Amino acid sequence: MGGTWTNQNKILPGAYLNFRTNAPLSITLGERGTVVILQEVSKGASGEMYKITALDQSKWPTGVTAEDKLLANEALKGANTVIVYNLGAEHTSEVVEQALAKLMTEDFNVLVYPYDGAAYDTIKTTIKAWVDMMRTEEGKKIQAVMANFAADDEAIINVTQGVRLVDGTELTAAQTTAWVGGVTAGAAINQSNTGRKYIGAIDVVPRMTKTEMEAAVQNGEFIFKVDTAQNVTVIYDINSLTTVTAEKGKQFTKNRVIRTLDGINNDIVEIFESNYVGKVNNNADGRSLLRATLIEYFNELQRLNAIQNFTAEDVTVSPGNDSDAVVIDCYIQPVDSVEKIYITVNLS
Repeated sequence: MGGTWTNQNKILPGAYLNFRTNAPLSITLGERGTVVILQEVSKGASGEMYKITALDQSKWPTGVTAEDKLLANEALKGANTVIVYNLGAEHTSEVVEQALAKLMTEDFNVLVYPYDGAAYDTIKTTIKAWVDMMRTEEGKKIQAVMANFAADDEAIINVTQGVRLVDGTELTAAQTTAWVGGVTAGAAINQSNTGRKYIGAIDVVPRMTKTEMEAAVQNGEFIFKVDTAQNVTVIYDINSLTTVTAEKGKQFTKNRVIRTLDGINNDIVEIFESNYVGKVNNNADGRSLLRATLIEYFNELQRLNAIQNFTAEDVTVSPGNDSDAVVIDCYIQPVDSVEKIYITVNLS
């Protein structure tokens, strides 16, 4: 179990992490690449989930159409696995809430909601609240991709442009969220999607002037550009966060940085639960062992250029308030950020 903490008052054993400007933390490089698409599917039953990969599309229900498969195929241009959650026909807020409840126990990196318009605004707000809850209370560091939704949240990516594919198919901004979700899920924690080419796209809809692009980026919008050779590329791999604070500086607007921090969180939880809970004494020797593991992990992250300027002195492990608790203070600098982020972690 994991999550964030303010007071050392957690009940369940787990790793509880806070990320603040001037500190982060990590543990072993986990695998990424799974995206969930909440989608109306013409066949099958509402509530079904279909796990699709590039090599295995056998899980689709019988009779699905090319239109049903379109978004999953776009997502697979970047993701390893797509889980299509069938919303049925003409889904409602209640159906989406049921989907979110079921997804709480699924493992994935990014959630895509490919619908846009006033009728879906309430659902988008519900998804944002759910993602934030999953990150802070459940300790699952996921992101969501939605269209034309200025969430002002590092966990929400706001897509505001569509693309035209080589076969003439024009995807709306809402449909383009599938590709964005795929490349976001598939990107490693030391990889940025800035400048990434959208394979199969030949134009952006609508096109933007340089001034319009600058304004969109300042508004936290994920946008594209097209060159004279019809290459469509990502302008800037950013999320919708625009309100910069002392706790969440400008680096939190970069999806690469968020992937690094989220990967660190997920890896620490995995290592702690697999190797330390109930197995290591909470004394000086046990805490030294945990600190050594953290140092080894951070050195690996630095070797992979996920973080930089790390030294062993940047990690301290101290006893917590309870006899089975420890507090970890770490200073790390994700590559693509200017300053070190300070992280305090409460493990119990």
